[in-house]
Amino acid sequence: MKARYCYWSVATGPEADRMERCVRTARAAGVFKEFHVLTDRPIPECECYDAYDCDRAHGLFKLHYLKAGMSRLNFDHFVWVEPGTVFLRNPDDVLGALGRAPMHVPLEVRLTDLPAGAEWHGMPLDRVRDLMAKLGVTGAPWLGGSGFWIVHREVIETMYELAVGFWHKAKEAGLAADVSAGLAFALQMLTADPDRHRLVNQPRLWAADTTEQFRDSLPNGQPWRWRHPLGVEGEVCPALLQLAASIVTV
Repeated sequence: MKARYCYWSVATGPEADRMERCVRTARAAGVFKEFHVLTDRPIPECECYDAYDCDRAHGLFKLHYLKAGMSRLNFDHFVWVEPGTVFLRNPDDVLGALGRAPMHVPLEVRLTDLPAGAEWHGMPLDRVRDLMAKLGVTGAPWLGGSGFWIVHREVIETMYELAVGFWHKAKEAGLAADVSAGLAFALQMLTADPDRHRLVNQPRLWAADTTEQFRDSLPNGQPWRWRHPLGVEGEVCPALLQLAASIVTV
C-alpha cells in the first residue's frame, strides 16, 4: 500500500499570508496533498486548527506541535514546510528522500570540514561536534536547517526525545542550540547513512535561499548554486524553495 503523507506547518499572524501563498503555489504546480496548519485564521485549501500559545524560543515549538497535534492524524509521514516556502514544481518523489530511514532532514554542513573556532548563530561548532559525538553520533557530525523535514509517525516519540534531549544537553553545556541542531542529531541517531540526507545529494527536492539570490524573482527552472554562509555549496534545482525572508536564525 502506498504511504500516505501530508504537509503541515504552524502559521500565525503574517505567517498565515505566507502559508496561503505556499499552498497556492503548490496547487498551481499540481500538488494536491493535504496541508494541515495550526493557525489563528482560516487559510484556503488547508485543514486548519487553532494554534494555542506556545513559546517559540529555539524553534522547539515545531516538535511540541508535532507530538501533541499532528501525530493524532492518520498519515504515515508528516512533511514540515516553513510558511515562507514556495513550490516551483511538483516534487518528483518527496518520500524518496528517506531511503531506508524513518526521517529526513537536509544536512548542510559537516562539522569536521570547518576550521577551528567556527561559529553558527553563536554556537561554537567544535563544541557542538564534540557533544554530538559524546551522545552517540559515530560518524562525522552534521548540521542542517529546520525549514523542511519528514518523519514517519512511528518514530515521532523517539525523534522528539532525541531532538529535545539534545537541546537540553546542549543547554547544560552552555550551548545555545536550536531545533535545527536537535533535528540533525536525531536524524544521525536514526540512520546508518547520513550522507544520503545531504542537501546537495537531494538537489531536486528542497533548498533555502540562504544568500537571498531570489529576493526579486524566483528561479527560472534552471539549476543554480546553493551556498551556505559557512562556505558549503552545491548545484540544486529544488521543487520547494524556502525564501530568505522566512529563514529564522536563533
